[in-house]
Parts: sequence; structure tokens; C-alpha cells
Amino acid sequence: MSVKAHTVTRIDIIRHGEPQGGEVFRGRVDHELTSLGRWQFEQRIQRFASPWSRIISSPLQRCHSSAKQLSERLNLPLLVDSNWQEIHYGDWEDKLIADVMAEQIAIAQQLWQDPLNFCAPNGEPVPDLQQRVKLAWSGLLNDHKGEHLLVVSHGGVMRVLAQYLLLLDPKAMNRLAIPYAGFMRIRIDHTVAESGTEEHWYSLEALDGSELNQVINSDLSQ
Repeated sequence: MSVKAHTVTRIDIIRHGEPQGGEVFRGRVDHELTSLGRWQFEQRIQRFASPWSRIISSPLQRCHSSAKQLSERLNLPLLVDSNWQEIHYGDWEDKLIADVMAEQIAIAQQLWQDPLNFCAPNGEPVPDLQQRVKLAWSGLLNDHKGEHLLVVSHGGVMRVLAQYLLLLDPKAMNRLAIPYAGFMRIRIDHTVAESGTEEHWYSLEALDGSELNQVINSDLSQ
């Protein structure tokens, strides 16, 4: 079967930098970034700077503040979409991870052992998270095919998206290193056959899961 048309879209996804609040379950808790977090985001952006056509952001301020500043600096349109926000941890929101792991170890372990069937007490099930992320992803492909986009989002969002796009075993989600300001670039090859059938082929072009913790004092003051 011959191919009639071929278009390439690239979507870069970056996790926000370190937020305030410490080591807690942070889903919809709306913490601001620390100075280190702002620095982490800038360092990763400098490394992967590309001719983006627009920026898409989660509405939570740990993402939105960096996205807005970058969009203004680069004079790029900014779209805020709630489908890109983090999973809701329900009763665990803003609680120390160490405390939850000690008090509710059976439920907490499911997050690592069976992530696609996990749901924190009164929280958002992971399948629901993945469905809304898939919806957001499809919207980008439909509305911005052929562009190079930057999405500012969250670790949980990036893991469920990678699992879906790259056909990973669900347990592999938690083997992806996505620290603060972790980065992932997906290439999408769109092909249209003579019959008119369109297909998408997803490729992971870049993944940077290196930690960014070495900060010079002068950097933090800026």
C-alpha cells in the first residue's frame, strides 16, 4: 500500500521544577516553585531550546508560572489546559509520602506494583488520568499537526502518556526517570495512505532524566 502524504509533529513535554512543600503527595495542591525549581526549569529549557510554535501548560502554578514567563520571553502563544494537570491524590493530598507509606502501605504499594489500577482514597483513578491525558494529546495532534509544541506538565502525566504512546508494560511507568524538570520529546510521523487512512507512528527522540541539583548561589538570587 503506497503512502500519499507524510507530516511530522514534535511534542516536547517538560515536568515543572521543584515546588515548595517538601516530599508530599502533590496532585492538585497548588504550591509555588522554589528558587531551585525555577533554576531547574531554565537549565533544561536551555538545553532543549527549539523553534516551538506554542506552549501548552497545566493550570497549576508550579507549571503555569514557568510556562507564562517562557511564553512572554519567546513571544509564543500560551494555552492552559486542565487536562494536563496532575492526578488528584484525594485524602493523601499534601501529606508526607513517608507517613502515608507507613500508615497505608498496602494501598501505597499498589502505586508501584499495579499503577494502572491505583486510586488513592477519594482520589482520581489512574485510568481516568490516562483517559484525560489521551484526550489532551489527541487534541494537540488534531489542532497542531506539523508543529513543534512544548507542554509543561507533571511527572504522573508524563508517565501515563509514555506508557500509552510507547506501548510499555504498566509497571514500566515507574522505571522512567522523570525528576523535576525531566524532559521527553515525542516525534509523531503522520502518514496517509492512498485509501485515505491516516496513521500515527510515535518515536521517543529524547529523554533527559538527569537530576539538576547543583546550583550556584548567584543563580538562585536571579
